[in-house]
Formats: sequence, C-alpha cells, structure tokens
Amino acid sequence: MDGFITSLSGITTLLNPVMTFIMLMSVVFFLLFLREKVEKTEAYIRSIAISLQQIAQQLSKKE
Repeated sequence: MDGFITSLSGITTLLNPVMTFIMLMSVVFFLLFLREKVEKTEAYIRSIAISLQQIAQQLSKKE
C-alpha cells in the first residue's frame, strides 16, 4: 500500500507542471483567438462607420 501511495504521489508531482503548461498554452491560444475576433469586429465597425459617413455626405449633397 505504501508503494502505491508513493507511486501515486510521483504521478501527481509529474502532472502538476504538465497541467500548468497545458493551461498556459490554452490561455495563450484563447488570447490569440480573442485578438483575432476583436480585429474582425473592429474592421466590421470601421466599415459601418465609413458607410454611414458616405451616406451622410450623399444626403448633405442633396440638400
């Protein structure tokens, strides 16, 4: 039984840095994914702003 507990503690000691590394990698990939989504949203909002500006210019020319 003592050998089992010792081997179990060895596994958990090995798993701790592995799980930390996996967690850090997932956080990095999530932030990269989030940055890509934010950039796409910014481009979409910029295109809406440009379209609204063009519409406003066309309306001001008609008056």
